[in-house]
Amino acid sequence: MTDGISKIKLKGNESFNFREGWLRKGMRCVEQDPMLFAQEDVMERLGVGSKMVKSIRFWLQATGLCKEVYTNGGRSRAQAITEDFGGVVQRWDRYFEDYFTLCLLHYKIVSNESQCPAWNLFFNDFQGMEFTREDVGRICLDVLQRRLAPGVKFSEKSLADDCSSVIRMYLRSAETENLEEDLSCPLSELGLLQRNRASNVIYRTAPSREKLDMLAVLYVIVSNLPKDKYSVRISELCQGENNVGRVFQLSRYQINEYLDQLRVAGYINLTRTAGLDTVYLRKAVMPMEIMETYYEKAQVGGI
Repeated sequence: MTDGISKIKLKGNESFNFREGWLRKGMRCVEQDPMLFAQEDVMERLGVGSKMVKSIRFWLQATGLCKEVYTNGGRSRAQAITEDFGGVVQRWDRYFEDYFTLCLLHYKIVSNESQCPAWNLFFNDFQGMEFTREDVGRICLDVLQRRLAPGVKFSEKSLADDCSSVIRMYLRSAETENLEEDLSCPLSELGLLQRNRASNVIYRTAPSREKLDMLAVLYVIVSNLPKDKYSVRISELCQGENNVGRVFQLSRYQINEYLDQLRVAGYINLTRTAGLDTVYLRKAVMPMEIMETYYEKAQVGGI
């Protein structure tokens, strides 16, 4: 997170992580009626309670699937599916079944500092490999207090609730504590967190090599490149905020394996010399193009 944060929003998800079918249903309803969330029958259309309605609206925006637009001279707020992300997912994976799609949703959330500060803190600033829920809340509180601009206030309880949501989002269903959490977030399928039930210690894990596709790695790399820049140091991929090392919890060795795959596939060139290990894109490519390439190949079994 950047220094001097002047505004922070917590508990935008109403303490609910999105569940199986929520995003699909939300996007379908927004496609049918951009003013969905202003309608009196929105709970009936989505089939959930009022707080869950707010949560679905939040997650559609936090993941970048939708954006809020103003209509009627700024008097009304509508939802629009984003062309460069939500629209692509809608065309190729509207049921959110592909692991690649889940990886990109995860990246969108982690990199969304303004709407998902606890997620951003956990993956970028909290470096513990083994920890308890209390450790996460305590350390994220300390980091956030140091990052806020003078005079900015927030609820410590709300931050603790968001930190708890982070943990719940990524623990697999079998690791949850009660029956309600059997309706867990699809991002638990990424396998980024596991828990030792005997000691109650939570620990980080990297995604399965067989599941995390090289194009998901490339998507994150390209998304972090400044405009008109086509190279990046490998050290930045490992340690840079919102980059592949932080987002997917990959070691330098694992990152280099993916870079070698991307080099062989013709997407990048690598320069490995002492202190100057650098990745160069072979051609300019937009994140949306990477998504289209993956889905086109996946559809015919090419990946």
